[in-house]
Parts: sequence; structure tokens; C-alpha cells
Amino acid sequence: MRCPACDNELTEYKVSGIKVEICRGSCGGIWLNHSQIKNLKHLKPGAGRELLLFDKTDGVKTYRNSEHPCPNCETTLLYRHFFSRKYDTEVNQCSKCSGFWIDLGGLTEILISRKKNKRDLIENYFTVIRNEKISRMNLANQDIAEAAELITVIFNFLRPS
Repeated sequence: MRCPACDNELTEYKVSGIKVEICRGSCGGIWLNHSQIKNLKHLKPGAGRELLLFDKTDGVKTYRNSEHPCPNCETTLLYRHFFSRKYDTEVNQCSKCSGFWIDLGGLTEILISRKKNKRDLIENYFTVIRNEKISRMNLANQDIAEAAELITVIFNFLRPS
């Protein structure tokens, strides 16, 4: 599979029994197949936090304000649920295979920083994502509401303790 953001080859990785594809050594994005996401509900929060610590190259962002294809389907364009420039975060989903492309660059930066208030920064990050991004999705639309639930599950899986 190819990274939809930077066209790098994705690397398969397994954590807590969940198979994901990671853009190692480039943009650091994460691809989760829909079938794998269903299994996240049964894991403890933070079970996938190590996925945020893979090597990433600074400045690799080729997807902002552009369409990009699903790494699984290859021809279907990903639908952007939300993004944040401030937190360098983007969440996209394929309308065909229902997989998710997640870029959590801002969270990764918090984790590798040497700041003393790291725990507060992480809490603030997740509060903003939950209150300003996920809760503002069009939850009256059943498909979007289901996607918001899955996005919440994904963020709980990746959330550092």
C-alpha cells in the first residue's frame, strides 16, 4: 500500500493484535482497515499508543488542501472528517472500504517533546479533538454519527496514558 499523503510505501505493523499500516520514515500517518477498527472496542485505552512513536520526517505534508486516494481501494478519494492546523491532525475515511487514514502529527510532537507539562498538553489535545472536532461533526447524519463513534474508538486506542 502507498501512503495517500506522501506516496511513501506503508509498513505493516501489529500492536495488541491489531494490524495497521504506518508511513514510517516519512509523514507518520496511520491506516486502519474497517475490520480492524471493530476490534479496537475490546481493547483498553492506550493499547496502540506506541504507534505514535514511529520515526517521522519533519515537514512532510503533501495532502493539505488536496484530495488523496484510499491506500486500500487506490481509486476512491478519502473523505475528510476533520483537520486541525493548530494540532497538525487530520482524520479521513474511505467511502468504499470504510478504512480510516489518521495523521496525528501534533500529538506525536507533544509525545517527543521535552516539555514538563506534557500530560497537560496531551489532555488539552484530546479535549480539543473531542469537543471541537468530533462533537461538531454532523451527528444528525447516521453515517457521520457512526464514523464519529469509530473515530472516538481510534483516538482512545491511540491515547497515551
